[in-house]
Amino acid sequence: MAKIVDKGTDSPGKRWLVRYREPGGRSARQREKSFDRKRDAFDFATKVEHDKRTSAYIDPDAGRVSMRAFIGEWLDSASVTDGTWESYERIWRLHALPSMGRKLLSQVAASDVEKLYALWRSQGAEPNTIEARRIALSSAFTHAVRHKRIATNPVQEAKAPEHHTAPVDERALPNVEEICALAAEIGPRLEPAVWLMASCGLRIGEALGVHEDDFANESVRLRRQVVRTKARGGPYIVRYAPLKHRKEGEWRDVPLPDSVAALAPRFPLLSATGTIPYPDLFRRSWKRAIERLGMRSYTPHDLRHKWATVTLTNGVSLHEVSRWLGHSSIKVTADRYGHLTQDGRERCRQGVGTACAP
Repeated sequence: MAKIVDKGTDSPGKRWLVRYREPGGRSARQREKSFDRKRDAFDFATKVEHDKRTSAYIDPDAGRVSMRAFIGEWLDSASVTDGTWESYERIWRLHALPSMGRKLLSQVAASDVEKLYALWRSQGAEPNTIEARRIALSSAFTHAVRHKRIATNPVQEAKAPEHHTAPVDERALPNVEEICALAAEIGPRLEPAVWLMASCGLRIGEALGVHEDDFANESVRLRRQVVRTKARGGPYIVRYAPLKHRKEGEWRDVPLPDSVAALAPRFPLLSATGTIPYPDLFRRSWKRAIERLGMRSYTPHDLRHKWATVTLTNGVSLHEVSRWLGHSSIKVTADRYGHLTQDGRERCRQGVGTACAP
């Protein structure tokens, strides 16, 4: 049991001393901590014994490591994919450690995390970007809590920044003539991917990962995506990976217009040397095509938005569109595209028009 010792008023330093043993019985290390007030000493002794009984005890020295050193240890042992590891490493190195790298792990509080959110907002970071960084921060501190380096996760205690998904502005998307021009300008190798994205709502990596035998029965079966990741301590590599929000071997089917089905023999989109094009290469080619055409700065993702807009305004259900888009939940689809659903909008227009007609 923790013992409280009165050192007397004549003793140097703080008067009240708490002596206790770490979990492990008589052979465990003995520690002590001093306090000015008896009440503080009593509260500390009570908490120590409670934490020992409930296995919540944290070694006071466990968190006495710099954040920079701790993040290095965490990244070395993190059980995540190469892509996630690369993202976490970049976020901490560029956006978190410059502010808190010299702090001890045990010193980081919720207020420090909230200051970081404010800094990112002042630097112009978008809500989605801040949310991705928040996840990287929380993952590291969760690891520290799980391994009893600290008692609580300061990211979970901090007030999370607002994360609002802005609805897609259907009037700011490319029209058919512009899509045709972009497909022609981007070049014959990547042209089929443009049409697959615009006609099936695919992400870039999904379109680049399609093979000829994925086309069948008036649909395209998405089995993989192309990613470019940096192996830990190694070079960048381009490879096939599971679909976003899916595990290895999972797939989804998307309805395929006849006009795009005719492009099947042109997949996979390999170079003359057999290399796979990757998303960043596609984005660079897209940007050059936009500049050559003198066109508005559309993004490749606008093709996916265009597909969702066309399907929903033509009466396809939100549930089916969400499934074909491969969203993690229908809420994501509703937040971005719910205002485009024709059935609800038309029923509202007709119902109100009938009930409240002048």
